[in-house]
Amino acid sequence: MSYISPKEADPFLQLFITTGAQETDHLDDQLAALAWLRRQNFVQPNRIAVAGNSFGGIETVLGVERGGYCAGIDSAGGAQSWAQAPELQSLMTRAVRNATAPIFFFQAANDFDLSPSKTLSAEMNKVGKTCKLKIYPAYGDSSGDGHTFGYFGSDVWADDVFGFLNQYCTK
Repeated sequence: MSYISPKEADPFLQLFITTGAQETDHLDDQLAALAWLRRQNFVQPNRIAVAGNSFGGIETVLGVERGGYCAGIDSAGGAQSWAQAPELQSLMTRAVRNATAPIFFFQAANDFDLSPSKTLSAEMNKVGKTCKLKIYPAYGDSSGDGHTFGYFGSDVWADDVFGFLNQYCTK
């Protein structure tokens, strides 16, 4: 598997942020899917959570601000681009200040950058929002390996994530 370094990702990220795609197309798709789920008779609408890794973690945070989920799970959202993207930092910080559900932030210790999870959870605590932060031991041998922890390391984090969901997404 190949990885895009934060430096290589920067032109794409800047285009992404300056065009507002994270707050339009992707978020609109997420919210449309949520609305569809809520209309299904086999779904308990008060028990829908959102989760994502990396870019999906960014979208998780944005969705929790606007979607009315019972909880959000953010694995490494923004870790690959945080330091190069002050606009992303502002966007995600605003979103957690306005969060409408608890968020569980988690990362492996060797991910690209732990600042997003630490900064965003601290901001939520500062404004009285419910969140949890957990930094797990290093996963693999590189920052790229650490960044894949959210989808390859479920044997390590599953109990914590499902415990969080059970705490905040029950009837």
